[in-house]
Amino acid sequence: MITAIKSMIGAIKPVIEAIRPRITAILGAIFAALAFTGGYFVSDWRSESQMQRLSSQNAVLSAANEKCALDIQSVRTAMSTLTEVAAEREKNAAEAMRHATAAAAKHISHAKKIRTLPSVAPEHQYEAITREQIEYVQSRHQTD
Repeated sequence: MITAIKSMIGAIKPVIEAIRPRITAILGAIFAALAFTGGYFVSDWRSESQMQRLSSQNAVLSAANEKCALDIQSVRTAMSTLTEVAAEREKNAAEAMRHATAAAAKHISHAKKIRTLPSVAPEHQYEAITREQIEYVQSRHQTD
């Protein structure tokens, strides 16, 4: 029986030797296909992961960009408001200077007039002071 098995193995051996390169080629092709498919899946997984990361970064950057745009708009609005307020203050200051110049000229002429008046005799000082006070009060009521 051993001899029968040996003879069978002897008969199968040349057939196995003949198909061994084919089996090796088939196994190589299967392994190559599996490796290519695995590489494709890994590459696809990496690409998907990178897309998700880039998408989340894009969302963060878009939100920051929108906030920047709003900040720029609010700064522009504030600057235009400040410019308008500054122009209004400048206009009011110029008007106040015109009024102050007129008032100062009036006070200067009044002071010059007072300096040129002759001295009042001591016995008439009370009447002069009373008259000046009355004139002052009347002038105050005219300017109010």
